[in-house]
Amino acid sequence: TMNDQKVPLREIATIDYHTGPAFIYREGNSRYIGVGFNIEGRDLGSTIADAKKQIERDVKLSKSYKVVWAGEFESKERATKQLMNVVPISLILILLLLYANFGNVKDTLISSLTLAFAFIGGFISLWITGTTFGISAGIGFIILFGVATIDGIVLIGIMKENLLNKMRLKPAIYEAVKSRIRPILMIALMGAMGLLPAALSNGMGSEIQKPLAIMIVGGLIICMILSFSVLPIVFYFAYKKENRD
Repeated sequence: TMNDQKVPLREIATIDYHTGPAFIYREGNSRYIGVGFNIEGRDLGSTIADAKKQIERDVKLSKSYKVVWAGEFESKERATKQLMNVVPISLILILLLLYANFGNVKDTLISSLTLAFAFIGGFISLWITGTTFGISAGIGFIILFGVATIDGIVLIGIMKENLLNKMRLKPAIYEAVKSRIRPILMIALMGAMGLLPAALSNGMGSEIQKPLAIMIVGGLIICMILSFSVLPIVFYFAYKKENRD
């Protein structure tokens, strides 16, 4: 004190020993405690969704505390938002390229049916395998759209070429399908066989590559089947009035 007297600390404070954190982490002027975990055997999105439900049900926090989902999940959410912009832009660019190739709306719309076939095939493959749609599956969709567009351009292009060569409508369609079935089948099978190991994988990291592989493998096969079965029928009815057999 000012009088040079010593005051024991026990007289002005209560001293106890407690175990506390070795480090205090801060981010954005706020303290935080990081909790991390690894995922194996399921996708990130469904895991976080289940974890959120359980924490909301079992953990009660005061107003001064909050739970923030960061790390890979935060990156995934940010990438998903970007993907929501990329997919529509990709579709618009594909439609513009189809129109530039065919030069008319009718053939553009007929050829763009392969995009719908790819969409259907991709989601059927995810549904059959019980895979959740995520960022990697979305990237697989963009790849699948590109391959499906090639199928449409090839088939419609050969059909139109046969009509220009004075062939009747039905023979023109039949010859186009007959002549293109082998190369399109080889493209689909080579792509599917190349990604089949990734589609069947279950090890660490498979939650990233597996949805993409399943999307492309299933989408290629189903899109090919629909392209050879539905697309010629649509083309026939679209040109039936102009080219009567």
